[in-house]
Amino acid sequence: MATVQPEVSTNIAPFPAVAPGHHLAPVALGTPGPKQQIVFVPCPDLCKTNHVSEWVDFLQDVNHTGEEFAIHVRSFVNGGKPAHTMTVAVGCDPMSSDPQMRPAHVIVGDGGSVEAYQTPDMADEAACDLEKMAAQMRAAARTARLHNEFETTQAVTA
Repeated sequence: MATVQPEVSTNIAPFPAVAPGHHLAPVALGTPGPKQQIVFVPCPDLCKTNHVSEWVDFLQDVNHTGEEFAIHVRSFVNGGKPAHTMTVAVGCDPMSSDPQMRPAHVIVGDGGSVEAYQTPDMADEAACDLEKMAAQMRAAARTARLHNEFETTQAVTA
C-alpha cells in the first residue's frame, strides 16, 4: 500500500521575521477606494499611528509616531482658553532621505505647524531647561500671590 503525500502549495509567501520591539501593522497605500491596497509592514511598538486611516501614497512615506503629550498654557484674557500649546512625542521615519530622521527622535511642537526634531540628548537638555522654567514660574506665581495678599490687606486697613 503506497502512502499518498499531501500536495504542497508553492504560492504561499511567509511573513517576514519581525525584529524585537516591532509588530506587523496594516498600512493603507493610496487614496481610499477600490484601488487602495493594504500591506503589512514592521512597525515599532512605540508607534500609535493608525496607518490605515492615515493612509499614504507610497510605502516610503510611512513614518511612526508615539503617543503625544501636550501642555496648554491658559490665559484669563481669553476666557481661560489656551494661549500657547506645546506637544511632545517620539517619532521615526525609517525611509527618510534625511538620515537624522530615521532613528527614533523627539518631536516637539507648538500645537500648530512648527515642529522641532531633537535627538534624545537635545530633548534631555530641553527638559532640564523646562524644569528650570517651571521653577521660575512657581516663584513668579508665589510672588504674584504674596503681592495680591499684601494689596488686599492694605485695602482692608485703609
